[in-house]
Amino acid sequence: MSVQVRTPVSRELPLVGRDDECAALRRLLGDCRDTAVGAAILLGQAGLGKSRVLAATVAGLAADGWVVLDVRADRLDRLVPYACLRHAIDRVLPDLPPDAAAAGRALVTAFDLVAERPTASVRAAAARFCSAVTGSRPVALAFDELAEADDDTVVLLGHLLRLRGEHPMVLVGNLRCRDGAVPPTVTRLLERLDADHALAEVRLGPLPDPDIDRIARTLAGGPLDASELETIRRWSEGNPLFAIEATLTLCDGAAGAGTTDIPTFAEDRRRSFLHRVLRVGPEAASLSRAVALLRVVGQGRVDLAAELAGLTPEQAVGAFDVLVDQGILRLRERHGYSVSHDLVREALYQEIGPATRWRWHRLAAQRLSALPSTPGVDFEVADHIRRVAEVGDDQAITMLTRAAERACEAAPQSSIGWYRTAIGIVPVGDPRRTKLLADLSRALLLAARPEESVEAGLLALDGIPDGPARTRLAIRIVDGMVLAGAMDDAAALVDAEVPRSGGNPVFTARAAHIRMGVGRADEALESAALVTDSIPRLHPHDRIVALGHLMRMRFVERRLEPLRRLCTAMEDAARAASQSHALAAHAVVAYAHAGTGETELASASIARAQWLLATVGWTLYSHDLATAAVQNALHLGDWSSALAIIDSISHDLVSTGSRTHLAVLRATEIEIRSHRGEWAAARRAADRPPAGDAHSTALQIWARAGFHLLGGELDIARKLLADQLEHPGTPQWAHALLRSRSAEVEISAGHRELAADLVRDLVTADPDRVDHPTAVAIRIAYGRATADVECLLDARRIADRYGLALQRGVVRLALGAVDHEPGPQLTEAARIFQSLGAAPWKRQAVAELRHRGLPLPRSRTRRSYSLTETEEQIVRLVHQRYTNREIAAAVFLSVKTVEAYLSRIYLETGCANRVELARAVESGRVRVGVADHPA
Repeated sequence: MSVQVRTPVSRELPLVGRDDECAALRRLLGDCRDTAVGAAILLGQAGLGKSRVLAATVAGLAADGWVVLDVRADRLDRLVPYACLRHAIDRVLPDLPPDAAAAGRALVTAFDLVAERPTASVRAAAARFCSAVTGSRPVALAFDELAEADDDTVVLLGHLLRLRGEHPMVLVGNLRCRDGAVPPTVTRLLERLDADHALAEVRLGPLPDPDIDRIARTLAGGPLDASELETIRRWSEGNPLFAIEATLTLCDGAAGAGTTDIPTFAEDRRRSFLHRVLRVGPEAASLSRAVALLRVVGQGRVDLAAELAGLTPEQAVGAFDVLVDQGILRLRERHGYSVSHDLVREALYQEIGPATRWRWHRLAAQRLSALPSTPGVDFEVADHIRRVAEVGDDQAITMLTRAAERACEAAPQSSIGWYRTAIGIVPVGDPRRTKLLADLSRALLLAARPEESVEAGLLALDGIPDGPARTRLAIRIVDGMVLAGAMDDAAALVDAEVPRSGGNPVFTARAAHIRMGVGRADEALESAALVTDSIPRLHPHDRIVALGHLMRMRFVERRLEPLRRLCTAMEDAARAASQSHALAAHAVVAYAHAGTGETELASASIARAQWLLATVGWTLYSHDLATAAVQNALHLGDWSSALAIIDSISHDLVSTGSRTHLAVLRATEIEIRSHRGEWAAARRAADRPPAGDAHSTALQIWARAGFHLLGGELDIARKLLADQLEHPGTPQWAHALLRSRSAEVEISAGHRELAADLVRDLVTADPDRVDHPTAVAIRIAYGRATADVECLLDARRIADRYGLALQRGVVRLALGAVDHEPGPQLTEAARIFQSLGAAPWKRQAVAELRHRGLPLPRSRTRRSYSLTETEEQIVRLVHQRYTNREIAAAVFLSVKTVEAYLSRIYLETGCANRVELARAVESGRVRVGVADHPA
């Protein structure tokens, strides 16, 4: 991808996100006038902003009239007794009263002569200075990096803090931690202050995402897109220093947004960065580079890290403990220790010279290969080999291929790099290259990267002879083309491969779907007839895949009764399948039910699939499931959840080229934002060019026309719909949808007769050929155009039966507008629109009530709890003991969004936490439609 290189602004940024910590520190120090608090310490890992918070605090103290001794300790000063304190007193002498200045000069002299005079003389001079300087104002001893102060200074501090003058003298400083690498004298000082109840601490944690975004935008000097901000958040993990380095890396063009590769630091910036973060001795520094190369070092790898770093085992153990104490290394569950932050690890890795890096990787692979083979050891060996492998290295090819195959079964996304590295060292013309390209195509498809999957698959296809392997690859390529919205390309490949497939039933079923999708209905039905009888005899996995293709064919055709029968057969097949295949089955069933408005059945399928997704962890059909959840939420009126899912997965769909699903989500977003009256956001969504195939384009045109209709731009809406209806590629099922919206446009323009003509034949059309939301829209349009109450009542019956939230309100508005029970109908319509947040529609209902002199509806008192569909899904997964992260993956939301939902659920149900919520479900106090767990 192309990278835009920016010129960052000045690196001196304002202090961001630390107002609470600064205020807390000021409160503590302000209390020092009247309490026994003698020291306030800022604690936090490197880069969190301790020095900036300290500087901002002492600047405020100075402005309030305090005397501030700005003590800047570093490693050089540690070699000279009292050096850092002497420099601080020198800087403040010009601002002191004469008696205090004289005492200060005497103390400086005592420091200079410390080698010739007893320590007692220094303590006496310090006591006199303390008495003089606190005679008129409070004093703050501000120590940036207290751990770097020399022992003599720390001992003297302990003496001074026990003295009492006219005004207080307090210590304010910062530390990375209070144990481990902190010098013993500092530890004893803090322990004494603690024992005297004279020590207060303020801990700094990571910054939230909005603050990291603000730092990044300020440093970049302009806007950053969502993928760039996400990359910076991932690399920084809430650490402002790391956010700065990540932003500078992106601005330099050293790494693209969204990349997981090691960013390349400029050498001077890398050295400066490590100097701030890695304040350890040479042995620990050398070991940290070895750990960065090994990535994870458990108990059995310390000796290997020592060998790479050139240390004895005893030296390595000591250095290792220092790195852990400093927070440079942290425990990764049970696997061992690794560098605590990716940016630090990457900077350390780049510190290793190229030749040394090559030698260390070779040595690590050699030592690890001598261990008993396990999947974990094999991955470690492969990780080192891939960094030094050369073209034609058979051992490397075998090891990398094995790693790729193992990774693909559990985490397809992680296997892609292994496959590509292996392909890169296979000589041109080697038959292994074709096999690896085919396997890469599969991994890319499983990882939902369809465009790349198609590219790799086509490269492999020419090298594979006719037979099952070629047919399997052809199916994958067609799958990728469909997801990428390239239906015509898929049809061409199907036509070329059907004669070579040997009547493979899965491929024949896929051909049926593709041919129906490009408007070749007769050929599609002929292909479906060829495979229908053989499906019960297929292996459970193949049966699910073949049924899925036939379901998609019927979905495109909009034949609801055959589609329902296939859904039932798919659910039966899922009972005999593995969990991963059952997940695929329920995801496709959910997609079909949600797309046709079968909301209750869709909810049940979504719940089953989400339970399995939380267990299995991934599926090729995850985007089907996410799209089903969005469409079902749209129908049920859970619009906030729908938009949250869209926001969560849209970037992934764009980056992976999954245009078919993206088109459905974009159409849904336009609809929701238009119905809410969020005109600016709706216009941004509507202005995006259509993405995907002819089916997707028709859906997006329908949604865009709805936006212009609600906004009063009737001519634009009319032209969009007319052009799409005249387009020869518009699928047959979309005509009813588009014509119903055209009728709405003409009604708004006052052309009721024309509107009635547009949908007259659709009202009596075969109900098996129209999905439920479209059937309601047709009847509402005809009923409004002709004042046909029976037609509107039929629309109300369908909308109520399937819980179509917006349509339930619209049909009642239409009934009230034709004076059929106007009071109850319009009142209920206004309440429905109020609950949905559908402001434009509520205004229409209120206007009709006022026009008739009817009372406006009063706000209802909410029940003790009323959970939305998404909230019920979350409650079910909490009851099944899934973590917030697992729930987020299952319902396609961010972890923070799940946390926000849980906060609302706790409030609505009266439960204080997850445990209480789970018990409330078990006792029946909180009722949710618990889905059957697939076997």
